[in-house]
Amino acid sequence: MNNKLHILLLCNLGASTGILVSKMKEVVNNSEKLKDKDIKIEARPAGELNEHIAHFDVLLLGPQIGHRFDELKELADALQKPIEIINSRDYGTMNAGNIVKQAIVMNSQRVN
Repeated sequence: MNNKLHILLLCNLGASTGILVSKMKEVVNNSEKLKDKDIKIEARPAGELNEHIAHFDVLLLGPQIGHRFDELKELADALQKPIEIINSRDYGTMNAGNIVKQAIVMNSQRVN
């Protein structure tokens, strides 16, 4: 992994996604491998993607708005930003470790 990874979680209104962002930051801060990297994690409503997409490396979509994937992927593809839907089991159980790992894999595939 390179030293910078800025992750944007896209959601509807952001209550549960905000909790997930906090848990993801905990995973990063508690990881010997990740804590010294420049990792930024934010959640924004999907409707604000245009305003924020340029500042992020990977985009993760909350499963509750997975139906908007094709529409958001068009915008992501235009700016060469990888976008995926978060696994609904990981999202539902707030498995922040798996979601951080998903973002790292997405970013490594983008860089190579």
